[in-house]
Amino acid sequence: MMLLTLALVLLPMLAGIALLVARPHAQAKSIALLTSVIGLGLAVALYAGYDATNGPVIAFQHDWAPAIGLRMVFGFDGISLLMVLLTAIVFPFIIGAGWKKPLSEPALVNGLILLTQSALFGVFLAQNAFLFYVFYELSLVPVFFLLLRWGGEGRRAITMKFFIYTVLGGLTLLFGLVYSYLQLPAPRSADFAALQNVVIAPDVQRWLFWVLFLGFAIKMPMFPLHSWQPDTYTMAPIQGTMILGGVMLKMGIYGVVRFVLPIVPAGVAHWRDVVIVLSLIGCLYAAWIAFRQNDLKRLVAWSSLSHVGLMCAALFAANTAGITGALYQTLAHAILVVALLYLVGGLQERLGTTQLAAMGGLKARMPRLAALFLLVMIGSVALPLTQGCVGEWLMFNGLFEVSPWWTFLGVISIILGAVYMLFAYQRSMLGEAHKNTDLVDADGIDHWILVPLIAVTFILGVYPQPVLDLLHAPVEQLLTLIN
Repeated sequence: MMLLTLALVLLPMLAGIALLVARPHAQAKSIALLTSVIGLGLAVALYAGYDATNGPVIAFQHDWAPAIGLRMVFGFDGISLLMVLLTAIVFPFIIGAGWKKPLSEPALVNGLILLTQSALFGVFLAQNAFLFYVFYELSLVPVFFLLLRWGGEGRRAITMKFFIYTVLGGLTLLFGLVYSYLQLPAPRSADFAALQNVVIAPDVQRWLFWVLFLGFAIKMPMFPLHSWQPDTYTMAPIQGTMILGGVMLKMGIYGVVRFVLPIVPAGVAHWRDVVIVLSLIGCLYAAWIAFRQNDLKRLVAWSSLSHVGLMCAALFAANTAGITGALYQTLAHAILVVALLYLVGGLQERLGTTQLAAMGGLKARMPRLAALFLLVMIGSVALPLTQGCVGEWLMFNGLFEVSPWWTFLGVISIILGAVYMLFAYQRSMLGEAHKNTDLVDADGIDHWILVPLIAVTFILGVYPQPVLDLLHAPVEQLLTLIN
């Protein structure tokens, strides 16, 4: 377990550094793809050797700066392992999404992508709060350069806005972690196991809740802290948007589970209704804005924001169904976003635009791509037998235990989601034919990217038990800390 865990963090880090230093542009994509596939194999091996009945696994620990609570502790439980698997699954497809693109300096692009993956593995495998924070902030650095160097129009201003939001959120999080650490009796430890048992007065928890939560709420992002997201997602290169929407926003969900819920349970109980209401407002608001979009990439960005709002609401239902559903949905959402954005990138390559007004009748000229789009869309609207249906059913059950009205609002957002996705498909694939008659249909690479993602959506929609088994024990343990 120790070697597998360390290899997950070190392999993409070393490969990424090698690409940045040596810059083998001709071989960069192959090296990055091979590295990510090996990472997926390591994550699967970690999953195969994990026994949920034995509780959390500490795979490696070493004193780094114990005087300030900083220890290098890596390990995982079922929740961490789900996030590791999520990251390992989507990154080969994110790298593959750039396979056909004539990128300038591909070694730099893929090197930054691998460094991001390494930092994300570190976030999900860290078992010390300050080590978590180090990787949490490190994940921002390569993405910042990806956006700044390869982003679209207005990238400087948009990237700086994204950077300022996330840094400010990170600083509030750091303050909250340090304050919580100082409440522990000497000798102090910032390991998760110690922080989860910290005793903080209920009145202090009420303000400390927002100090901890804001950093994660910005990362998700949650309404009304979302203003950086649509422009950043639209401006970013497709691979950058996949990283942001597919994995990085899940750090916010994960952070709430790891720190907010167990450290300030009285604060969670006090502010729960406020957070759920804000989340559902954001969910409905984003769904409505998505419906009004004429740009397919912005539609996906607003759709992602709507889905995250529902996940956050279910998470703060603070019961088994709600937390399990939100965590289950992180995987479903990651698969969906990567597939949708790959389709958006494919249409942009063929048409030179993502404007829905410039599309129409594409099914007649690209029947295979239209069929793949249809299957992805089925997953997006969470029809039965898809992975999204399982997650949403659990989330609605969790919200219903708290208030049937909140479930009703969540269902409305799902109905709006079905409407805008069907509308987007109708405007792009059906209707009047596009004037260009020489459009290239889906090729072998498109199938290699999309078919496995679609297969995961349906396999876990039909048989979700492996994921549910992974989450059962840690979610129940978390609930004992909350209640």
